[in-house]
Amino acid sequence: MSELSKKYQEIISELDDRIDNKDDLVFVKDKISEISIIFIDLIERMSGVVEEKISNMEDKLDNIENTLNSIQEDIYDEDGETEVICPYCNNEFYTEINDVETELECPECHNIIELDLNSDNIEDDLFGIHNCKGKCGGCSGCNIQNNNDEDL
Repeated sequence: MSELSKKYQEIISELDDRIDNKDDLVFVKDKISEISIIFIDLIERMSGVVEEKISNMEDKLDNIENTLNSIQEDIYDEDGETEVICPYCNNEFYTEINDVETELECPECHNIIELDLNSDNIEDDLFGIHNCKGKCGGCSGCNIQNNNDEDL
């Protein structure tokens, strides 16, 4: 800003040297000051708008980062636990699933949940969609016609 201020002073000095009539000189200086104030005000408002947009973008980026971190935690769960919804009591619990286990015991109702780990749709086994009673909180298939309606 010091260069701008220096240039402003040079212009005012040139006006002092060239304009002999003091009333005209005061009038011209006043008008140049008014124009300068208008431009400075405009620049300050534009800077405020830009700062607000940058702040909004930073907030959105923070939200995206939090969402991505949440997704990453879900995908790459460090402790290896998977969420399971019991098809009998709709209890949601976490357990480690390995390639050898094919049965889990629900910690709430103690029923045995059988998993088909070779299934094409492991989510059906983990979230109990085959025995969906429309009350589970973990799936979005409650309102979808189930292929195994005759099993219900």
